[in-house]
Amino acid sequence: MMKRLLYSVVMTLVAFTAFGHTTQQITHDENQNTEYQSISPEATRAVDSLSIILGEVLGQELHRFSDADIDIAQVTKTINQMFNSQEGKYYIIGKQLGLMFAQINQEFRNDHGCDLNKQLFLEHLKAELLTENPIDDSTADAMEIKMNDFLELNNSYDECPSDALIDSLSSTIGTVEGFKMRYVFSTPDADLEPFFKGIEYSFEELFKGIEYGFEQEYDKTSAIEQEAGIEIVRAFENIQEQAHMPLNKGLFMEHLISGLSAESIDEEEYLTLKRKIDPLIERVVGLSPESIANKKAGEAYMEQLRKDKSFKFTKSGLAYKMLKEGKGKNFTEDDEVNAIYVGKHLDGTVFDSSEGEPMSLGIVYGIEGFSEVLQFMKPGGKAIVVIPGHLTDGTISFGGLGPNETFIFEIETADSQQ
Repeated sequence: MMKRLLYSVVMTLVAFTAFGHTTQQITHDENQNTEYQSISPEATRAVDSLSIILGEVLGQELHRFSDADIDIAQVTKTINQMFNSQEGKYYIIGKQLGLMFAQINQEFRNDHGCDLNKQLFLEHLKAELLTENPIDDSTADAMEIKMNDFLELNNSYDECPSDALIDSLSSTIGTVEGFKMRYVFSTPDADLEPFFKGIEYSFEELFKGIEYGFEQEYDKTSAIEQEAGIEIVRAFENIQEQAHMPLNKGLFMEHLISGLSAESIDEEEYLTLKRKIDPLIERVVGLSPESIANKKAGEAYMEQLRKDKSFKFTKSGLAYKMLKEGKGKNFTEDDEVNAIYVGKHLDGTVFDSSEGEPMSLGIVYGIEGFSEVLQFMKPGGKAIVVIPGHLTDGTISFGGLGPNETFIFEIETADSQQ
């Protein structure tokens, strides 16, 4: 029943469909933060290039998949609000959700000639969002029953029902919508989870936006334009997070509008631009202050480690100390390896662990250096391995590691299966 219940959350919370464009020039914010201004000229050029291409690609994507006219000024107004508003980005997202709930109220008014009890709706929405009740199939089934009861009652009246029934309907729909939002916010494999990442830490800001939006008259075009702006900002922030440096918002906005305003889209040119994004991200990451600092710290650590004669260094540059030899033949690249392991930053803090239980790693593990050292080991062996950043595809961060970060693995192999 969970999937049936969640179908409507997709319809309620996401409206990133049916976009079009109108040509309109607007102003954009040129300001950059101190971190952006303090990077090297080479890094500045790389950031600018990424900002330009990302803006052009997102603008063209919005243009390509549109089948309804939107006002560019309204889309960019939402983007600038999220970039610059003192209220915060989750307030803007809350406004959008509030508008979706205003649509529910408008449909109720169209059917019955009166409004839902907005106060009760919001009270029960908030109570459900804040509850500590578990999210499971039994809870979803209960919500499904509540929704079915609502639909049955709602469809049984052609005119405005009694105040008592309106209150009951308002409470029910508020609870159900709150549950849907709670599911999306807290379920790791929910399709919409990345869009709402971190939202649980900004509940007050989010709810203020919901309250504001719910009090407005729903307008489909306006809601779509706001949702378009929100989606673009989320895409921008995602790339900015991957790049480990702030992008140039002024250039991004300028080229976003350029892509939105184009009379037509050259498909080959669009795909060429899109293919440039990933290599540019890698270049920006490699030039970021964090990456440069991690590389220097790693080099200093490895240089110090060379004074410890118990460590061996391979041609690739990793260092390892064999604490226990193990028995049998060395693992090969065809083996699947079970191991107890702990991954640590250079300061000793743990970023990954098998929590004391053997886990199947596979000989490659996605890290060149990790794969290499496993082939020096035997079943039952134990080693400390120091892997420099360039052996982890240094410009990419993952699993709590930063770009170009040198890290330490303590590995104890259990067995192997061919």
